[in-house]
Amino acid sequence: MTKIFNKLLLIGVSTCLLSSLAFAQDTICYKNNIEKASLIEDVSLDGGICNSKLSLNQMKNNGWDILDIKINSSQNKFNYTYYFTKNQNQKANNALLKTSIIEPTTTTNKEFSIKPMGLKITNIENNKSVIPMGNLIIGQTGIIIHIFDNDKRLIVSNAKVISSDSNSSVVEFFGFNDLKQDAIPTSNRVVANNDILILNYMYNSSLLITPTLNAFQNVRDNFKLNNFVHSDIFAAKLKVDHIPYPTKQDIQKFAIEQNLGTIFMVIENKVFIIDTKTFTILASYAVNYESNAEVKMPFYTRVEEIEDTIFHWSFFDFFSSKKNLSYNDYYKRILGIN
Repeated sequence: MTKIFNKLLLIGVSTCLLSSLAFAQDTICYKNNIEKASLIEDVSLDGGICNSKLSLNQMKNNGWDILDIKINSSQNKFNYTYYFTKNQNQKANNALLKTSIIEPTTTTNKEFSIKPMGLKITNIENNKSVIPMGNLIIGQTGIIIHIFDNDKRLIVSNAKVISSDSNSSVVEFFGFNDLKQDAIPTSNRVVANNDILILNYMYNSSLLITPTLNAFQNVRDNFKLNNFVHSDIFAAKLKVDHIPYPTKQDIQKFAIEQNLGTIFMVIENKVFIIDTKTFTILASYAVNYESNAEVKMPFYTRVEEIEDTIFHWSFFDFFSSKKNLSYNDYYKRILGIN
């Protein structure tokens, strides 16, 4: 059963990856022999669409996102290579969201986005760093990447936003165990100045929990920029582990193991977007679907007969006292909302 599950998971992840690449346009631009890193944003980049005419800031203003950065140094000068991507359906998707989903219902003025954002770490104190980016969401996460001289990269830490104002934010570092593999040695490297912070890491890869097929389809149709792991994959895992009613820890563990950045959870007439690592509600949107359709527990899935075992700790703790709750009440308690 484990082998079958792994194959299903591989197929699901591969399908999501291919579907996201199908609507993207990519280009590579570079600039060599830069004397100061502060100059790179405004000089014209060579190669690709840049063609010695467009700078980094101009590319960003034209709707291009940075997919990856390569930085090499030689004789006190820097060589930069930028991998840009642009989603062809970005405007169409934004228009679809405006017509099908109401404005965010969160009370904060912080803006939610799945767009990855890269920043250089320039100060570290007490396992924290101040970054020059404001209006971030408390609980928003990312990763820290160290780039070696031979251009090899290593994820050295997770990071989460712990405070933010209009001009800057504070991020705190914590261990990166997302891709844990006992057979592979781990590094003792810690976060250092000049490491790169990638906020919203894997935010476009998500787990989707809904009460009905109609709600499931509605969310997927309205968030076309996200790659959703099908709920059947999660349900298959729960069946193998004999967990008919997943706890917060079960949901979070699965999402982290599958390297998913966000969890989408439909409760009543809203879809809540949750950070996988901090379980913070990043945003919530009103969503319409057929409310009279049959609700499935623990969520919409085609996997049947997920049976419990008394050897799972949640049988005595979470499940035993909440198994008779409705779908909406069950997940309200998981999120801690009224």
